[in-house]
Order: sequence, then structure tokens, then C-alpha cells
Amino acid sequence: MDEKTEGQLRVIRKVIAVMQAVDISAWLFGGWGLDARIGRITREHGDVEFWVERIHAERSKAVLVGAGATAVTTQPPEESCEFTLDDVPFSTAYFDRCPDGSFSQPMGRWSDWLFPPGSFGDEPVTLDGTPVLAMSVSGMLAMKEQFPHLRNGRPWRQKDIADIEILRRLARGERTEGGRIGAA
Repeated sequence: MDEKTEGQLRVIRKVIAVMQAVDISAWLFGGWGLDARIGRITREHGDVEFWVERIHAERSKAVLVGAGATAVTTQPPEESCEFTLDDVPFSTAYFDRCPDGSFSQPMGRWSDWLFPPGSFGDEPVTLDGTPVLAMSVSGMLAMKEQFPHLRNGRPWRQKDIADIEILRRLARGERTEGGRIGAA
């Protein structure tokens, strides 16, 4: 494992520990969320991303800064907050619960993004020996599939296309020995 990956794993563990200590849930998503759902590290990641329920946005930011993270004012505060901790970038994005059991990010540029019921469950998965919450497979798939069609979306990158295929396979239950994704 390279230094960058080790640093990101340290940040994941620290964020989870700090948030759990104050009873705030944080769900991994993006590449690290997918790796958590797969059960192993599959590639190098550019950053670490967490979802936090909007009602905990300000308190989570304060707790993370109190634990040594530096908040970076690069994102609209109603959407997310970017941080660095030990030179590792990570972010918290905010979602709201809807009355029908689904989830959304109704404020800011991504107000047309909707996530299905069950996107943010309470059952942890294991990432490199650490129990973590990760956005559900159906939630991450909905995120990826909607992205180019959102008001502010962009075309999929090659890694998004690969992630969508993996997420679709996971959604169908295609797993093989060692947690590797089965062939199509």
C-alpha cells in the first residue's frame, strides 16, 4: 500500500472515530465508498468523501476542525465542506431525508439529485479492518447514473463508467471468491 492510500485510510479512521464520539453518522461514498462495499481497496483515490445529514452539518464541521482538520472554503456551505487533515483532502457533503424515505441534496447546485430509500443505512461494512458506514450500492448507483443528467452535471469520466458497471454487478449480487466482482 502506498503512502497516499495509507494517509487516506488514517483520515477515514479519524473522521469516523471523531464523528462517532459525538453521535454523528458519516457515510463514505465515491471511490472509497465503493471500495468499502466491495470489501477491499481496488485503486488509488484522489480524495475521501463522506455524506452527513444536513442537520449535523455545522456541528460536524466544528468537531472535525476541533480534531485537527482545516476547513477549506472552496464549496458553497449549504452543499458541502472540504477539509485537509495531515495533508489529505476530504469532504463532507450534506443530504436531507424526505418524507417518502428517499434522500436529496435540495440546496445549491445539486438540488435535482435524488437518492433512493435505503441509501444511508445503519449497518457498517469493513474497509481494511475498520467498520465504516458506506452509502448503499443502490444509492451510489443512483448518484452515478443521474450525474450527467443533472442541471449542473457533466459527462461521465472513464472511472465513472467503470464504477457504474461494478455497482450494477454488485446490485445484481454478482460476487466471487475473495469479494471480487464476477464477470458479466
